[in-house]
Amino acid sequence: MITKAHLAAMAAFTMWGTLPLYWKWLDEVSTLDIFGHRIIWSVFTLLIILGFKKKLGVIKEIWSNHRSRYLLILSAILISSNWFIYMYAVHAHKVLEASMGYFLNPIINVFLGWLILKEKIRLTQWPSIILAIIAILLIAFNTGFENFPWVAISLSLTFAAYGLVRKIVHVASLEGLAFETLVIISPVLWYWLQQSSGPISSIEALPPYKILGLMMCGVVTCVPLVLFGYAAKRLPFGTLGFLSYLSPSFKFLCGLLAFHELLTPERLQAFGIIWIALILYTIEAFVNQRKMKRLVNT
Repeated sequence: MITKAHLAAMAAFTMWGTLPLYWKWLDEVSTLDIFGHRIIWSVFTLLIILGFKKKLGVIKEIWSNHRSRYLLILSAILISSNWFIYMYAVHAHKVLEASMGYFLNPIINVFLGWLILKEKIRLTQWPSIILAIIAILLIAFNTGFENFPWVAISLSLTFAAYGLVRKIVHVASLEGLAFETLVIISPVLWYWLQQSSGPISSIEALPPYKILGLMMCGVVTCVPLVLFGYAAKRLPFGTLGFLSYLSPSFKFLCGLLAFHELLTPERLQAFGIIWIALILYTIEAFVNQRKMKRLVNT
């Protein structure tokens, strides 16, 4: 049965997956300026949401907790790096490569959990990890170092590392993101002050509807996060993980059909191996979840 939580998750992952269309629509604005606007408008949007929920005091609480403060400064660096690389990928016509990074993400998460948190990798999970490594090595050998998928690797590693940090810091998603964007807004404003252009001059040549679209960066950033947070509390982890593949799938379709990016035989081969790895990973996770449920019920 499809519930509101299922619909919220599907909406969140669909929005994340089709974001390349939005960033491409704002192609007249440089990657750095779009990144800056995304941070600024996200701060405004998040502070309004937290004010409405009467949770603005949480920001002060996070700052006064040394562990939470430094971990969220680290996560702020990771998520902002991920956002910047992603927007660069759209402007540099590398959306297909970006989708590869997000396809790899669930498998990278498992590997980093094993490497950093000492979480046990089940024997049946190793084939997926090995296949993902083989896919990346095949691209390296077939296309050469200069065409190595740095965007895909950077996106998957920064997002997986971000998830790892947020896993060990006990701060709610919206409050945490508000703190992270407040951390990043200072260097963004400092950068703009060093340039002849700024948040206003970078958009003054745009038509009004695109200026409005740029101001919606905060909403575009926050709405899927709110939907995801709603779904994550109500859906089994396995269901959420399966639905998460909607995001890179839509990114892949955007790159292939909307932006007409070239899918070389080498990249197609790598995608094929990654998709096989994901199918194995999903089946393994589903079977293990059913097995654990049976053990609990006995």
